[in-house]
Amino acid sequence: QMASCVAPVAAAIRAPARARHAAKPRAARVTSQIRAANEEAGEYVSVRDTIEAKIAAEIQCEYLMVNDDSAKHSLHKGMHDGNAKTHGNESHFSVVVVSDSFDGMNPVKRHRTINAILQEEFDAGLHALQLTTRTPAEHRKAKTSAP
Repeated sequence: QMASCVAPVAAAIRAPARARHAAKPRAARVTSQIRAANEEAGEYVSVRDTIEAKIAAEIQCEYLMVNDDSAKHSLHKGMHDGNAKTHGNESHFSVVVVSDSFDGMNPVKRHRTINAILQEEFDAGLHALQLTTRTPAEHRKAKTSAP
């Protein structure tokens, strides 16, 4: 099951405007709908929540976890002086995606799939993304072999 914190953001994705934006890639429509819903409500949506909602909209996940690791990198020289083109303090994320859709894909193709979904975030300054992409069987095996 996907984390319940996605539900409010994911609800904004299911807007009837989907038909009007059929020519746009789904991930771009998701970003537009999230921003529109939250601008209307006067709320800020974090990059973390946007990443989670976009992946959830594109891939049927058995498990999805997005961590904002930016604080671990806050003292890196050049990170927040404008040179790295980051989203303020939201620049580094680790993501775990477990999905049947990865079955038969090699790790590079899995990562390219996620990177393509998040292309808009990379273009806007997402600096680092650590990905763990597994099938449910691989995830069960990894959990049982962990110390």
